[in-house]
Amino acid sequence: MKTLSRRAVAAGLVAAPAILTTQVRAQNNARHLRFAIAPVRPTPQITIKEFEPLFKYLAGELGMTYELVSPESWAAISVAMTNGHVDVGWLGPWGYVLAHQKAGAEVIATAKYQGKPIYHAIIEGRPGLPIKKWPDDAKGMKLSLSDRGNTSGWLIPMAYFTSQGIDPAKFFEYKEGATFANNVALIQQGVIDLGSDMDRGRYGMIEAGEMDPRKVKVYWTSNPLPNDAITVPKGFDPELKGKIQQLLTSLSEEKAQSMMGAGYNGFVKATFDDYEPIVEAGRIVKLI
Repeated sequence: MKTLSRRAVAAGLVAAPAILTTQVRAQNNARHLRFAIAPVRPTPQITIKEFEPLFKYLAGELGMTYELVSPESWAAISVAMTNGHVDVGWLGPWGYVLAHQKAGAEVIATAKYQGKPIYHAIIEGRPGLPIKKWPDDAKGMKLSLSDRGNTSGWLIPMAYFTSQGIDPAKFFEYKEGATFANNVALIQQGVIDLGSDMDRGRYGMIEAGEMDPRKVKVYWTSNPLPNDAITVPKGFDPELKGKIQQLLTSLSEEKAQSMMGAGYNGFVKATFDDYEPIVEAGRIVKLI
């Protein structure tokens, strides 16, 4: 598979899709908020359906109108934030770090999943693979990672392999660019041996009946990672930023859960320093 240059990845990875350049457009109305959320569920449509109540609540509490979009890829939302097409974005950790490095985007809160502001990258595969020692015994197997804007789907496993002296393109029968849902489907169909995912995505798909855990086994789990970042652009209205942060972080877990997809139940205040593990991973793969 053709891969992007390091310069292209660090600069923004790929062009934002039409949904972010057409639906999320510059607004003259100061009482209008442009929200965007990363594809935290298998499709953008499901993501919007499950999380729109949260954004509707925010806009209502602020007395503002709003629009909400979700792109197909984790990379695209980082590009949209960097290019000024989003006022408040739910970004993956890697997407936030890239947007911060490129354009000074600022994190104001970290999402909680099952009561914690952390999660893990995982690599899943078909049960019964002859893997006793990881990753040695997986050499030559078919591995699929996600797009290069995806924290747990690409950055963290790539940083792990690099730290082990492994080039996935040579060690595995390798491809990248798939969504988590694609990886899970291909594993269940027996098309690939191994695919990247995140633990909260796995739990969500099992609960929704989109994954049969008997057909998808976890073979590797990362160290804890800071969860997704609620992010605003550099220079965002300080008063409005403070109000949004307060509204999010003051939600009870019960109320937050009622407005978000299964497992997501609140927010904690956050700063750039909370994302140091992601920065370090970016350094390991030489993209920052």
